[in-house]
Amino acid sequence: MLTCLRTNQRHGFTLVELLVSIAIIGILIALLLPAVQAAREAARRTACANNLKNLGLASQNYHDNQGTFPPGAVGPLTPAFPQFAGLTSHGLGTFLLPYLEQQPLASQYRWDVSWSDPPNQPVVNVQLKIWQCPSAQANRIMDGSLTTVMPPGGNPFDGTAACGDYAGMGSIDRVLEQSGLIDPSGGPRDPRGYLEGVFPVNAARRLADILDGSSQTVMIAECAGRPQLWRRGGPVPNTWLTGGPWASRNLFFGRGATQDGKAFYGSCAVNCTNDREVFSFHPSGAYAVFADGSVHFLKANLDIRNFARLVTYAGGEVVGPD
Repeated sequence: MLTCLRTNQRHGFTLVELLVSIAIIGILIALLLPAVQAAREAARRTACANNLKNLGLASQNYHDNQGTFPPGAVGPLTPAFPQFAGLTSHGLGTFLLPYLEQQPLASQYRWDVSWSDPPNQPVVNVQLKIWQCPSAQANRIMDGSLTTVMPPGGNPFDGTAACGDYAGMGSIDRVLEQSGLIDPSGGPRDPRGYLEGVFPVNAARRLADILDGSSQTVMIAECAGRPQLWRRGGPVPNTWLTGGPWASRNLFFGRGATQDGKAFYGSCAVNCTNDREVFSFHPSGAYAVFADGSVHFLKANLDIRNFARLVTYAGGEVVGPD
């Protein structure tokens, strides 16, 4: 009689099979990770564009109610302009509060003192998501005790303030015109002789003043990452900038930078430095809202000449195809 012997066998992974499986999973993760990151960045870009769209609508609603766009800021300039010496300082963001569904904050804000004065600390320290690009670090705070770079200068304030990632178009520096980096312009100039943007200091402009066309004039754009100074390639350690708080004189100076972002004046208009120039954490460019309310992506190769044409609102310049 033949007797069949049945042996107990364990079925499972061998060490080699396990290592092969882990390697395959690692390869799949490596292949999927760029797609996941790209999807996340696409969502962040959409949210950023929506923020700017709402800031543009708020500016237009202000215009509908007041007959002008808000001033870019009010307050003193340099001692060379004594006519402004007695003004309290207020920024574009404070004017827009009621039009951004922030009426409670607007009611608390004190216009008889400057935005940085102690009575306004409870308001200016509120983090407003509409001023924050999701691709930047969230909820940054400006510490008034920090020494900021020159230029721009500014006396430190004794307090703190919540920062944002967008800024109004204040002006284009006349040095660019004098050096031939931009075309001569016949458009309006501020008291310093700089070419005016839609949001000058101590003045307010109407939609009817935008003779170059509202669809050809930038109103607000990204200036992300402040108060930390960023240049092309990364942050500059322990170096701080003014203008980061949404309530402050948060305006572009339009000087143009060198390609490495280390100096002014130059041909780079986008993503070379966030020192009062257009800068974002999006690959290949930055978002801006135009005076007609449309949002466009300004490519990183946009040069300062065409950028200046987009900032000036009545210069009569022709915007190039880039």
